[in-house]
Amino acid sequence: MNHTRSDQVVSAQIGKMGAITGLQDGNFSLEGNMPFNIKNDGVQQVKLEVRLAGDETGTFVSTVFYPGWNPEIVSAVRQTTAAGLNLKWGY
Repeated sequence: MNHTRSDQVVSAQIGKMGAITGLQDGNFSLEGNMPFNIKNDGVQQVKLEVRLAGDETGTFVSTVFYPGWNPEIVSAVRQTTAAGLNLKWGY
């Protein structure tokens, strides 16, 4: 399968990644709303509000992200006051 049922690209391999920064100042997204996966590089699960890549309504949903790479394909992470987050984006 090359695409999800909502026509998002499927890739179990991450070829490009970077830090998710600035969440205490605003929402995070990549240029052009490029979809990405989230890696929780911390040791505890974290609850984030994210916009799923295929959601055209702009709705954020609350989701738990466990340590390591997570399967959700997102286009944005909502601003949070949580401290000590160690999150990476990748695609």
